Amino acid sequence: MNTINNFKPFQTILGYDLLNEINNFVSPKTCIVTMQDLWIKFKLNLDNFNNVYFVSSLEEKDLEKQINEFSNYDTIIGLGGGQAIDIAKYFSWKCNLRLFQFPTSLSVDAVFGHRSGIRRNNIVNYIGWAIPECVFIDYEIIQQAPKIFNYSGIGDILCFYTGVLDWKYADNINKCENKWKYDQDLAAKSLSYVDELLDNTENIKKINKQGIDTIVKAHQWGGNSFFSSGWNPRHIEGIEHFFFYNLELITKKKFVHGQPVCLGFILGCLLHNKYEKRFIDFFKKLQFDIRPEAMNITWSDIDSTLKSLNDFVIKNELWFGIANNFSYRNDIFFKLKESVENIY
Repeated sequence: MNTINNFKPFQTILGYDLLNEINNFVSPKTCIVTMQDLWIKFKLNLDNFNNVYFVSSLEEKDLEKQINEFSNYDTIIGLGGGQAIDIAKYFSWKCNLRLFQFPTSLSVDAVFGHRSGIRRNNIVNYIGWAIPECVFIDYEIIQQAPKIFNYSGIGDILCFYTGVLDWKYADNINKCENKWKYDQDLAAKSLSYVDELLDNTENIKKINKQGIDTIVKAHQWGGNSFFSSGWNPRHIEGIEHFFFYNLELITKKKFVHGQPVCLGFILGCLLHNKYEKRFIDFFKKLQFDIRPEAMNITWSDIDSTLKSLNDFVIKNELWFGIANNFSYRNDIFFKLKESVENIY
C-alpha cells in the first residue's frame, strides 16, 4: 500500500441530538436535500427551513435541468439515505455550495465518498467532487431507521471481500489494469473490515453503538480509500456491484442498495468457490432479507441478469474480474437460488 497517499476520511461526528444543532450554524441561504417521507419525520427538528429539495430522479439529464434552483443558496445539507446524500454532493459540486451531510441510516457508504452515483440512461456513473464540512451521525436517528436500511450497509462492506477476490483473479491471469496492480497491503486492509463486521454480528443485528461504529469505520474506508488509493476501486468493489448495476438496468427499479449487492456478493463467492460458512452464519443470524420477493422482483429477473452479466461488464468496460469470463449455466442460477433460500 502506498504510504505517501494518506487515507483521511471526512470529518465525522457521532453523537446524540445532532440534528437540532443544525439550527445554530447554518446559513439562511441553505437548502436541504431529502425525501418527502423523511421531511415529514424530521422537519420539526429544523426551525423555519422552507428551502427543501425532494429527490425524484438520479438521472443526470433531469438534475441538470434543476441546477438554476440552487443559484440563491450558499449551503446545502444532505438529509437521508444514499440518494439524498448523492444528490446533495452533486449540487454542491455543480453550484460550488458548502456541504453538510446528515445520513439518517447506514444503507450505503456514499456519505464518505467524493463522487456522486448518478445515472446516465439508467447506468451508474460516479462523477463530481464534494467534500463536506462535516458528516453528522446521530445514534438515535440511526437506531430509529427501519432495520432494513441499516442492515443494507453490510453490502458496502462485504463487497470488499468479492472485490479483492476479483482483483486476485485478474492478477493471477495477468489481466490487472496497469494503473491498479494488485496490492496485498491494500487488499488486506479491506479484508480486515470484513473480519470486523463478522466479529460484530450481534452488535450489527442490534444496531447498538458498537454495531453502528463498526459499519461507519468500514464505510469511511470504502468511501475514502477509493480516492486515497488513486481512484482505485479494486479493493472495495467487484462482481457484486456489477450484478446490481445490471439488475437495476434490466428491471428499471430502485433498490435498497444492500439487498442486490448482498445477492451479488453470494454470486461472487460461489463463482470464486469462496462462499464460506462464516458468511452463511452471518446471513442466518442477521436475517436481512435478500430474496427477490423482498425486492419486489422475481427469480426470473435474477436469471435474466445472470444471462446478460458478461455482456454488461464487457460493454461498460468495467474492471476485469471473474464476470469477464463468466458463461451462464443453469446450475449456477440454481446454486445461487438454493444458497439464498437456505438462509431463511
